[in-house]
Amino acid sequence: MMMKEMRAQLSETLDELMSKDDKLIVCDADLACSSGLKPLFEKYPERSSNFGISEANMTAACAGFSQTGLKPIMHSFCPFVTRRVMDQLYVSIGFAQNNLFVYASDPGYWSQYNGATHTSFEDIAITRSIPNLTVFAPSDARCVDWILREYASHPRFIYARIPRTKNPVLYDEGTQFEYGKGKIYKQGKDIAIICCGPEINDAIEAAKRIEEQCDKTVSIIDLLFLKPLDTDLIKRLINTHKIVISVENHNRFGGIGEAIGALISETQLPQKPLFKIIAVNDRYSEVGSVDYLKSQLHIGKEAIYDACMELVSQL
Repeated sequence: MMMKEMRAQLSETLDELMSKDDKLIVCDADLACSSGLKPLFEKYPERSSNFGISEANMTAACAGFSQTGLKPIMHSFCPFVTRRVMDQLYVSIGFAQNNLFVYASDPGYWSQYNGATHTSFEDIAITRSIPNLTVFAPSDARCVDWILREYASHPRFIYARIPRTKNPVLYDEGTQFEYGKGKIYKQGKDIAIICCGPEINDAIEAAKRIEEQCDKTVSIIDLLFLKPLDTDLIKRLINTHKIVISVENHNRFGGIGEAIGALISETQLPQKPLFKIIAVNDRYSEVGSVDYLKSQLHIGKEAIYDACMELVSQL
């Protein structure tokens, strides 16, 4: 399977879009090399701004840019464009009805060796609480390409949690995506694993092992949109599958698992599915590789496999 850096795709797509649309601008917090935006700073210096380590000022400035008709794309590490700038996001962008694309890099364990201070297990809870904010979790480079084109064509307030690393390209070129809708990556009939972001790759590996070891088939759902939530898709899954598992690189409090659990509890069903949340169990992170952190946080492929098999034993 082809691998591609999401930040490389972001830079390539923005280069193409900026060459055609002079309303698009990029803003960064002294991280243009890390974010992949440096080539755009060099090619479009008049439409690129480095705000230094000053994310609150950058967010407020982006509100001003939006007011003039521009389409700003703003980057910093995930915690610094969420918990550090919550008031500016809420008031200057959301309440003021300005458009902004927030590129939040390395959410959750993707921060790796940057450590706990640069790790965000709370950003979904923060951003989903802001009215009219779209929260997007791309699973591969093609999803990144699509959401940027969506923003360029229909400017709105979008928060995208995007790892900078190489990840498998899951979707074929030309795959059609729809605003507010998830994708069924793999269709089964017994177990539904609902994922957000590249964590879908752990679900794919776990599903292979599950299907080899028991007579159950697995559906894998790429949620993509964490807000608005694709409630129609989720309701179909909980109506047709005996087991539902949610997987997220985020704290279980305020995350997608809680939202799905609430939907299950509110939906009238003849028999509700067995349900389990795979998420960070209300703790801070630490320093380490992705594989090490997944193991420590109990949210990798082994955790998905174990949870599924535990619930299968209860059927």
